[in-house]
Amino acid sequence: MAGESENKKPTSAFVRIITGQDSVSHQEILEILSIAVIVVHVMMVFLFHIMGVWQLSLYNIIVTAYYSYCYTTVREGKVRQGYLLTFLEIIAQMIFTTLIVGWSVGFYAYVIALIPLYYYINMFLGKSSDHPFTPFIWAMITFGVFLGTFILSRNVNPVKELETTQKVIIFIFNTFFAFQLIAWMSHFLVLGYKRSLHDMAERNASLDVAAGQDPLTKLYNRRTMEERLDQALDAAKTNGTIFSLVMGDIDFFKRINDSYGHDCGDVALVAAADILKACVRDGDIVCRWGGEEFLLLVSGNRGVATTVAERIRSRIENNVVEFGGNKIKYTMTLGISTYAPGYSLEALINQADENLYYGKEHGRNQVVALKPQAKTPIS
Repeated sequence: MAGESENKKPTSAFVRIITGQDSVSHQEILEILSIAVIVVHVMMVFLFHIMGVWQLSLYNIIVTAYYSYCYTTVREGKVRQGYLLTFLEIIAQMIFTTLIVGWSVGFYAYVIALIPLYYYINMFLGKSSDHPFTPFIWAMITFGVFLGTFILSRNVNPVKELETTQKVIIFIFNTFFAFQLIAWMSHFLVLGYKRSLHDMAERNASLDVAAGQDPLTKLYNRRTMEERLDQALDAAKTNGTIFSLVMGDIDFFKRINDSYGHDCGDVALVAAADILKACVRDGDIVCRWGGEEFLLLVSGNRGVATTVAERIRSRIENNVVEFGGNKIKYTMTLGISTYAPGYSLEALINQADENLYYGKEHGRNQVVALKPQAKTPIS
C-alpha cells in the first residue's frame, strides 16, 4: 500500500511525465501544474517587492494562497473545477497587471498559453455533451478579453511606470514561463492521447477475448474453435502436419441439473473445463462446443490424442465437485478422430462425435479412438 501511495505523489508523477510514460492521471498533471504555478507566483512576490511594485507583490501573495486552494481542490478529485479556477486567475492577472504596470511587460502571454489548456480540458475532462468546437469558442472569448485589455492599456496609463530594464526583465520572465506552460500543456495533450490509444487497445483486446470466449468456462467458444480448425486443416494440407480431435461429453449431465439445479450444473461445467485445460499440452486448444460438450484440437496422431483423452477421463472420474453441502462425482466419455489426407473438418467432427456416442452406448466413462468397423470419413 505504501508503494501505491508513493506513485500518487506529484514528484513521482513528474518523473513519469519526464520519461514519457502514459500512466499519469489528469489529476496528477494538474497537481504538478498547481505546484509549478505556486512557485512562479512566489518568485513574482519577491520580484515585484524588489522593484517596488507593492500592488503586484500583494496580488501574488493572494494568488499564491488561491493556487494553494486550487491544489487542495484537485487533490479532492475536482479536476475540472481546478482548471476553471486556473483559467479565471490568468484572465484576472492579465487585466490587473496591465492596469498596474502596463501592457509591455508581457502578462498577456499567459492568456495565449491557455489555448492548449482549452483543448486538453475538452478532450480529456469534458462531458459527453461538450461540442468539439467548444475550445475554439473559448479561445475566441479569450481573444475578446485579450483585445479589450490591449485597448484599455492604450487609453489608461499604468499606475506604476517601470524603468526600461525592469520592463525587459519582467517581459523575459513572463514569456519564458508562458512558453513553458504552452510546451507542457502540449506535452500533456500528447500523453493524454497516447493513454487514450493505449486504453482503447486494451478495451479492444478485452472485447476480442470476450467475443472468442465462452463466458461461463472461459474456454474458447465454438466460433473461435472453428477458426482454429480451419487453420489446422490448412497447415495439414500445406505442411503435412497431423492433428486429432477429441470430443468429450459429461455423462448424465441432465441428472446433475435435475437433482441439484442448474447452478450446480454450471459449477460442474467449470470444474470439467479446468481439468481439460490442465490436461492438455502447450499448443493444444480446448473449447466448449455446446452445452456439456467439449472439443479439443490436439497436435499429433491418434495415439497422442488417446493419451490426452485418457488423462482427462481419469482426472474427471476422480474429481469431486462440492455444491450446497453435496459432494458430486461425474464422468466423461470422449471420442477421437485423426486427420488424414482427404478428410474434411465436417467428417472429422462427425467421426469424433460418432466415437463419443459409441462410448455412451457402451458403458460411458471411456475413450473411443476407433469404434469397431468404423467407416472412413468422406471429404
